[in-house]
Amino acid sequence: MNTLAAPELPACAPVRRASTPLAPWLTRRSVGPRRLALPGPDTSELAALLQAAVNVSDHGRKRPCRIVVADAAQRERYADAFLAYAASVRGLASPDLLDADTREHERSKALNGPCLLSLVARIATDDPEVPPHEQWMSVGASLGALLAAANALGYAGKALSGARIHHPAVRSVVCRDGELLACFVYLGSKPANG
Repeated sequence: MNTLAAPELPACAPVRRASTPLAPWLTRRSVGPRRLALPGPDTSELAALLQAAVNVSDHGRKRPCRIVVADAAQRERYADAFLAYAASVRGLASPDLLDADTREHERSKALNGPCLLSLVARIATDDPEVPPHEQWMSVGASLGALLAAANALGYAGKALSGARIHHPAVRSVVCRDGELLACFVYLGSKPANG
């Protein structure tokens, strides 16, 4: 069987004009939650960002992605869940057994950055017309659209996941039955020092 290799693409020259319509994609850089500054997106901007995130390719209209904006109470629940995760990976019976520095560090992961979003996936495995990999591509497209739209509005952000998103205490903060926590998205203003 003969297969064709994809042709090599020439290296792209850097975009010199930030005013290009592609600027939100070409100029976006991840900024970690500790570096994000106030303010974060307001209610109307968040609504626009969420609309951008759902306006992506979605074969079969499965809507495999749900984005939850964390309020203060939910961020506190995440802080407690992160402590439970940290204790479990250290083999400790209780978060109370964590040292003070670790407790503060873990809690800060839920409280850093002006805005915290949870990207939740619901992947149907019983539809041969829309296999799971296509649904995951839609979830990823939602993430990309969300971050590019935030950049277009002048905000910075970063998506973070890791092993903690699979911990039952962490997932239980936002996930319903049959859902997976795909990642966290932190948004805020770009830091003054770049």
